[in-house]
Amino acid sequence: MKTRTIRVLQICIASFVFVFIFIVGITIKQRGETKKRDTQTVVMVGLQKNQAKGLIKEYEKAFKQASHIKKGDELLKVGKLDEAILEFKVALTSAKSKGTKGEASLYLANAYEKKKDYKKALEYVIVDRDEYVNDWAKAPIIERAKYLKYASQGNYEKAVEYAEKAIEEDVMLFDRKKPREDYVERLNDIRASKEYIEHLKRK
Repeated sequence: MKTRTIRVLQICIASFVFVFIFIVGITIKQRGETKKRDTQTVVMVGLQKNQAKGLIKEYEKAFKQASHIKKGDELLKVGKLDEAILEFKVALTSAKSKGTKGEASLYLANAYEKKKDYKKALEYVIVDRDEYVNDWAKAPIIERAKYLKYASQGNYEKAVEYAEKAIEEDVMLFDRKKPREDYVERLNDIRASKEYIEHLKRK
């Protein structure tokens, strides 16, 4: 009797283990198939055909905008200012997001300032400041707008003063160890313009 009971228990346990393994096996297989199906849905299908085309177009526009910024920046570095400005303008017109519009506006401001067209540079700095820059980051740009305003009026004394303040604000805002090169370069350009005007007055 005892042996028979043990035998029945062994059969029950073996059956339970077999059923358990079978159920777990099916569950794992189903999960694998579901995962595979889900992956295929995302990778293979993901979006409807017209949605996928729209997304591809957006990527192409973003890539085109970035390539114009890059090309314009390269031209700016070698002093081809008018060509750089054209590239940045194309980048601005092809920009869709707030960030890409702000980036293109900033590059245009830099190019016009390099060209010493301070009035035009000021226009783009104001657009950048008012439409694309977060309030917490505006302090150096506010000072930049001031020095561009004075530079466009030919008041280089004040322009230098506010260009120095722009550097101070940028250093404080981002807790920099030293001023950003582009701010220093712009300050030096304003100083050079001031010295040039003073030299002409002495003649």
